[in-house]
Amino acid sequence: MIVVYMFANSVFISLCLYQLVASSVQLSLLRYMKFFAFSFGIMLEFFLFCNSCELADECSGMVLNAIKYSSWENCTNESRRKLCTMLRRVQKSNHPRFHQGAIVLSRFTFFKVVKVAYSFVSFIQTFKN
Repeated sequence: MIVVYMFANSVFISLCLYQLVASSVQLSLLRYMKFFAFSFGIMLEFFLFCNSCELADECSGMVLNAIKYSSWENCTNESRRKLCTMLRRVQKSNHPRFHQGAIVLSRFTFFKVVKVAYSFVSFIQTFKN
């Protein structure tokens, strides 16, 4: 499912950027604004999705630091066991991974998708001219 989401976002961003950059002369102002709003909305939605994954990973790191520096050695044995369980969970990266780690959602993934979209637009423009 996430592969379809990533592919669809890449295609939508690429096609909207192509309409905005390559064939903007043929568009009326209203249609140009419509494409701009649509592409901005798609990019914003995808960025927020990738950014929230990055924030979840940062929160995991903050929980790890909070547990490390909380004087946990003064707790009861039951609390220590629970804290050890939490430590095991937060020590790993918390980025969502799909298809056995082939797709990792992060800000870097967002920038890669945008870079592919701009590369596609440049590729199409070279053949257009």
